[in-house]
Amino acid sequence: MSEGLDVWPHLTSLLSRLGVVSPAAPAHSDAICVVASITNLAQVERVYGSTLASLMRCIVHERARHVCETHGGIMTMSGEHILFIFDPSSGSHPLDETYAPRASILLECIFCTLGDRPIETNDRAVFPVIAATVAPWTDAPFDIAAVGASAISEGRSGREWRERYVADMNIAERLFNAMDEGRLGFEWEPVHDADPKAPVHYSEALLCQTDGGVVTRVGAMVLALERLGLVRRLDQWVVGSVIDTLRLNPTISLGCNVSAQSATLDTWWSFIVITLNEEWEIASRLVVEITETTPLTVTPGVRAFVKALQSLGCRVALDDVGAGHSNLSALVELGVDIAKIDAVYLRQAKQDSRGAERLRQLVGLAKACTSSVVIEGVESVDDAEVARSSGADWLQGYLFSKAAPSNLRNPAAERRDHNQYGNGD
Repeated sequence: MSEGLDVWPHLTSLLSRLGVVSPAAPAHSDAICVVASITNLAQVERVYGSTLASLMRCIVHERARHVCETHGGIMTMSGEHILFIFDPSSGSHPLDETYAPRASILLECIFCTLGDRPIETNDRAVFPVIAATVAPWTDAPFDIAAVGASAISEGRSGREWRERYVADMNIAERLFNAMDEGRLGFEWEPVHDADPKAPVHYSEALLCQTDGGVVTRVGAMVLALERLGLVRRLDQWVVGSVIDTLRLNPTISLGCNVSAQSATLDTWWSFIVITLNEEWEIASRLVVEITETTPLTVTPGVRAFVKALQSLGCRVALDDVGAGHSNLSALVELGVDIAKIDAVYLRQAKQDSRGAERLRQLVGLAKACTSSVVIEGVESVDDAEVARSSGADWLQGYLFSKAAPSNLRNPAAERRDHNQYGNGD
């Protein structure tokens, strides 16, 4: 836990921005009011029909009722929205009186119970997308639809859109099954100093799965989760897993990717915030890389996300700068610690002088906005020389992959082995 007397004010400030009442300023006489929403209910009805949408609504309702039975609450459902009211004096979770306010525990329970498992029929599995927020508790009535989260935009219509939605949901089922079965893990790619004699700064976790003993990277599958609005569950698991790995490997620093969709300070991150505030030494060895495979709009929530992680001691990187949906305004405005230049600029720099000048200019801009600049896609000694001549601080790519920390203790693998072989008793 962070040292000094300012721990609780710091944590209280962060949690208040998440919409969570902290124990530093309890309101024991007030009920805890939470509004949860099934934000993809309309999409499910459009793609799969009203019968499956109704089944989803009924099953989520039953899951919500179970939350109330477990945590001492009552609930009502209106359309895709669920209103929970919990008695603040009920429940005896061991974290209630230590570091986690009860509201954050309830939110975590709601997210997991309502959305972690799919709605299954004989021939398909469909995941509900759940959003939840703590609502102000007053005696006056309020519009649940106005407090609840908005439905996910349906995007393009027509047969092609529906077929892709079904295909994406099938990918989500496979990926989350791999997560639940302990088959998701990481390969580690080092981020090396431009000086070849200097040590590795950190290693980036690249998501992969094991199937039949074969390990494959699954980064492309994440795009399906982003289109569905389900990527936040994966991102939360990734960050939590990397934190677990840092606990087991106290001498290294690690980085992990978070989708631009997840990069906003809200209730999804309350437990991560609490954990990193308590374990400041781990936070100092964690790099969170924001990927822009979907557009990143610089909103107050995104700024707060970056600042909160930095205030906890983490470093924040902006990934794939200059490619895809990346926009330079995010680089200029967010104040991240690390800028990672997309590999396409390195390839162009090797082709002609105009490409080389473009890379130098982009590196120069990134240096004016961040503390460190990484060139990605370094696959050969020639690539490394071009990257160094551009002024980059650090290099990353296949050339350095042999230096990846193969001896890392992997908590996911250890849990899988424990489940498979037992504990030896």
